[in-house]
Amino acid sequence: MKTLGIEIKGNVAVFCAIEEKDGAVSDITGTIKKLELTDDENSIEVNEFLNVIYLYFKDMKFDKIGIVKRNRNPRAKFRVSPISFKLEGFIQLYPDLEILYVSPQTLKAFLKKNTMPFTPKFSYQNSAAELAYYLAKKL
Repeated sequence: MKTLGIEIKGNVAVFCAIEEKDGAVSDITGTIKKLELTDDENSIEVNEFLNVIYLYFKDMKFDKIGIVKRNRNPRAKFRVSPISFKLEGFIQLYPDLEILYVSPQTLKAFLKKNTMPFTPKFSYQNSAAELAYYLAKKL
C-alpha cells in the first residue's frame, strides 16, 4: 500500500510518501518533498503548482492521500495563512482519489500506541510522515 501524508504550512505543501509491503515500511517520497506556491495570484504559477502535484499523485499511484487538519478558527491565537486554504483546495480537487483529513490529535493518539518504524529524511516532514504511517495502518 502506498500512502501520502501532506502538511500545509503557509504557502508550502510538505510531502512524505511511504510504501508498506509485508509489514516493512519504506520512504518513497522521491524528489518532491515540499512544494511552494510563491505567488497565488499568478495563474501560470498556480497551474504549474497543480500540474506538478497532480502528476506526482498520478505517477506514484497512491492508495491513500491525506492532509493534516489545520486550525480553522479565525479567532485562534495562531491563525493559518489564507494561501494555505487555497493549497488545501487545490489538493482536495484531485479527481482520481478521495483526499482524507486527519486531525493532529488523532495522529498523536495513534502514535502513542504505534511507534513509527522509520524516520523521515528531513525533520520538516515529521507531521506528513506520521500521517502517511497512520493512513497505511489505520484506514
